[in-house]
Amino acid sequence: MDLVDENDSVVGESTLGDCLKDGLLHRAVAVVVSRSDGKVILQQRSRKDPWQPGKWTLSCTGHVKKGESYEDAAARELAEELGLRSSLATLGKYLLPPIREGDLTEREWVALFTASTDAPVNVDPVELESVEGFDGPGLRAMAEGGGLTPDASLLLDEYLHLRPLRT
Repeated sequence: MDLVDENDSVVGESTLGDCLKDGLLHRAVAVVVSRSDGKVILQQRSRKDPWQPGKWTLSCTGHVKKGESYEDAAARELAEELGLRSSLATLGKYLLPPIREGDLTEREWVALFTASTDAPVNVDPVELESVEGFDGPGLRAMAEGGGLTPDASLLLDEYLHLRPLRT
């Protein structure tokens, strides 16, 4: 994957393992999928994943491959994790603070996207435990309850600020 600086300019390349081990700044994507009934899909990460196992996060998340655009990475992750193809709208790009867990440190520029689709989800069982649709009160409870990954908590707050939910 590409290594980047605080201006999101490419300065080198590395593996994901080395990025996490050494806290190297790289690129990632997150997508929030909404349904016509107002629900938002969240995913529960695999309990076997070394990073934030079993925690809830946004609809889909992932890392940008070397030379890949944020948009292409978001579309790829949406298809890989949820089996969905949908148009994407960009909400913003955020330099998140370093997030530490054990000996690992995640440092990322994250592009946040939204997608709106009622298509059925086809979960990748290697990457995810489950997915669930949350209405406004349920989503707010998840945001305040501490069951989300730290990055998902930050990005969900931003999403809720930019896209107020129906009550």
